[in-house]
Amino acid sequence: MRSSLIIMLKGFIIGSSMSVPGVSGGTMAILLGIYDKLISSISNFLKDIKGNTIFLVKFCLGAGVGIGSLAFVIQWLLEKFPFMVSFFFLGAVIGGIPALYVKTKEKKFGISSFIYFALGLGIVISIGFIPIGNLDIASGSGTLYYLMMLVTGIIIALALVLPGISTSHMLLVLGMYDSMLAAITNFDLVYVGILGVSTLIGVFLITKPLEYLMNHFPHQTYCMIIGFVIGSTSEIFSEKIIPAIPDYATLTWWIPSLLMAVAALVLGYIAILSLSKFSND
Repeated sequence: MRSSLIIMLKGFIIGSSMSVPGVSGGTMAILLGIYDKLISSISNFLKDIKGNTIFLVKFCLGAGVGIGSLAFVIQWLLEKFPFMVSFFFLGAVIGGIPALYVKTKEKKFGISSFIYFALGLGIVISIGFIPIGNLDIASGSGTLYYLMMLVTGIIIALALVLPGISTSHMLLVLGMYDSMLAAITNFDLVYVGILGVSTLIGVFLITKPLEYLMNHFPHQTYCMIIGFVIGSTSEIFSEKIIPAIPDYATLTWWIPSLLMAVAALVLGYIAILSLSKFSND
């Protein structure tokens, strides 16, 4: 029972935090110590159908409740208190890094570690610079249109599985964000169904090689993942923290804001450090 509650709690936190800019579901799964188990359950689903199904159902129940409830609260808090909430999540990222680095199986941060870390960091930051709207595959018809939707689903799966990559940003780049929202609100089951099935196919295609890399090349893979995770925080700064600073901020604004930001950062650090101890990996 305790194990089941922890799995659902982590799913709840991951689902609710997905509305935060720069915090992908993969990032939170990594920080909470459940990422490896999720990848393994999907990648090796047929090896233990009953056990993997039970685990995934528990996780999805928690994530579904999180998306449907606390996500709106977090979004409201981000709009009202962007400075403090954003620093809370920055603290959560910092708190999860030590446990994540242990998975690299390296005692010291050497030159090779830095190279793979820089590569992961560069990939995530560069994705953020991809112009939005240059591609538009949301319109059209015929076989090619549905084929492109299948490709889109696989790209979405990549964003869902890899930590640090924003799914919403990838949808914007592909010109699919507005059409996806419209399809959900208009109950376009064909559109959502094709995209959902293709995303599911993409998840199964990606998890197997990812699990192989994590098991056979843990140093390189986890150093890159650390880069992904830290790089994802750039969106928190650009979307929430910097816009929250008044144009003519005075000491009366800076002093209390910084004090509360530091307190939120420490709280986020302690929270993720505590939760990551209950690892399901």
